[in-house]
Amino acid sequence: MIKEVNIFNETKELVKKERFYTIKILKNLMRIERHKLYSDLKYPSLHKYLVRGLGYSDAEAVVRANAVRLMLKSKKAKSKIERGELSLSNAATVNKILQSQRPSQKSSPSLVDKMVEEASACSAREFQNFVSKEFKKERKEVVVLQEYVLVQFDRLRKKYGDLSTLELIQVMLERELKTPKPLSQNAALQKNTAKLRGQNGRVRRECKGRTISVSVKREVYDGKCNHCGVRYGLEYDHIQKFSHGGKSSADNLQMLCRSCNQRKEILASQSDFFV
Repeated sequence: MIKEVNIFNETKELVKKERFYTIKILKNLMRIERHKLYSDLKYPSLHKYLVRGLGYSDAEAVVRANAVRLMLKSKKAKSKIERGELSLSNAATVNKILQSQRPSQKSSPSLVDKMVEEASACSAREFQNFVSKEFKKERKEVVVLQEYVLVQFDRLRKKYGDLSTLELIQVMLERELKTPKPLSQNAALQKNTAKLRGQNGRVRRECKGRTISVSVKREVYDGKCNHCGVRYGLEYDHIQKFSHGGKSSADNLQMLCRSCNQRKEILASQSDFFV
């Protein structure tokens, strides 16, 4: 009987430690997400850091990443999670719903508070029922891929690395939608001539505007982030900030994913210096 009492006491103490370390981990993840610190380790997102850097399963990473983002949005959610009143799974669902709303609604304090209060009072199943009644579900399309298509995706992985099928689709969409289309030789010549000449017909020596020309974009675009190597969510980045004298020329531009670009801006603002 003494052994049984000991194991119950031990388990109770372990649960207390588990809750303490869970909150500690979440707070660290909040800091990592807020400052995009995972970019320093060349991870393109918090989710990738959780899976590849910390060894969480994909499902565990999704829950934690969404819970952390909700904690950054809402002090009430952070407080309720710390007190054990709001589960991580329900917190993750709240954040997913907020992400699916229109931009004007995403940061609405009333909507966030309503969702957090409802999620705190419900079980996971009850909250899912509430969500299905109150909010329209995100548009989803299930596609069944035949074997020969899956083989083609396997061939793509040899080129792009260990990406999921969804990530490979994102890569292809990125290239199709963002890569400037090549111009015919005559069209390119006419366009470049028109840009170089002013209204009086004289050739201008350089373009000093912020706008990046199609020809420069085509020269700079290489289909991957210059820092972490991810192949989707890419942006054109001025190596030397435009407002600090940087030009929109090929030698001053690079491709960065959204997270790495944000991390660069954060580091620059912290040091009060833009490279």
